[in-house]
This record gives sequence, structure tokens and C-alpha cells, in this order.
Amino acid sequence: MSNFILASSSPRRQDILNQIGIKFKVIKSNVSENISEECSPEEYVKILSERKAKAVFDNISEKDTVVIGADTIVVYNNEILGKPENKKDAFKTLRMLQGNKHTVYTAISVFYKSLDGNVSSKTVSDKTDVYISSLSDGEILNYIEFGEPMDKAGSYAVQEKGALFIERIEGDFYTVVGLSPSKLYNIFNTMGIKIEF
Repeated sequence: MSNFILASSSPRRQDILNQIGIKFKVIKSNVSENISEECSPEEYVKILSERKAKAVFDNISEKDTVVIGADTIVVYNNEILGKPENKKDAFKTLRMLQGNKHTVYTAISVFYKSLDGNVSSKTVSDKTDVYISSLSDGEILNYIEFGEPMDKAGSYAVQEKGALFIERIEGDFYTVVGLSPSKLYNIFNTMGIKIEF
């Protein structure tokens, strides 16, 4: 059985790998998330997920090792919305998103060193549209005081209390969370990586 490494400290991504029964260890990549060139949201998440996975993979010597990297961004009106810098920033973001549609992009990168030492990699991206209900300023402030928005792209968590405000999504729910099991499984299949059932 391959050794699996998640190049992310995200609790959400760890939960998803645990959910599908993959035993893994976490090695955070600590790479820069600044991209100087102009690129589309899809290209942006692909570059960052590859950068994260490769930074960890380049320091791995063991064969039969799989490194999984991922990156997620929230886009509204062609603007990439990162994690809020403070409560004021979170309020501004949530007030902008409420009552509107935005798009979440997630890219997944897998780097694999096989038993015979061959190296391969693959990156895929996906997008999902999210519709947030109309919210009062009081609802937004209460949610921020609860603390959930502060380390989340777009200032909300679809799989936690933020689900209260999601009117509907069009696409893969797990793309919004940050790691789609079905997309990951498809990558594994195309690369010849086996997981246990």
C-alpha cells in the first residue's frame, strides 16, 4: 500500500481523507501563495496546488509515495477573495456575498513516486457556484463573533455553521469544502494508484 502525504494542514481536507479511509500523514508545504503573472482563477488554483504538492514531494526519498496538494479560492465579480485579514474584512466580504452568487475553484495535484522509482504527476481543477441567502448585518456580525469565518477563503465554511446561509450550490459540494473525493479518485485511477476499500 502506498504512503500517502497531504501537503496541507487544512482540517477540512484531513477530514475528507479520513472519511474515504486513506491513511496519511500531513506535511505542510509552506510555499509562497503569491503569483506575479496574470492568470485565470482556474490557472491560479492549479499553479498553487502544484506548487504545494511539489514542494513536499521534492523532499521525499521513499518510493511508492503519493503527495496530495490542493488549493481553493472564492471568486466574486472576477475578484479572488482570500481569507479575511480581520473581522472588519470578514464583514465586508460576507456583506458583498450575501444575496448573490459566487464561484469556488479548487485544484488538486498528485505527485507519485512508484515502487520502481518512476515519477508522475497530475493536476485537475473544478468549480462550483454558490448562492448565499440575503443576510442582515446582525446575522453577519453574529457569525463573525462565533469565529468561524476567520481562516476560511470567502469568510464562511459550507460544511459548518455557514451552511445555514447557503441557499443552493451548483456543482460538487466537496469542491467548496476544498478536496473532491471523486476528483481525487479519478486522478488515482489514471495514475495507477490503488486505495483500499
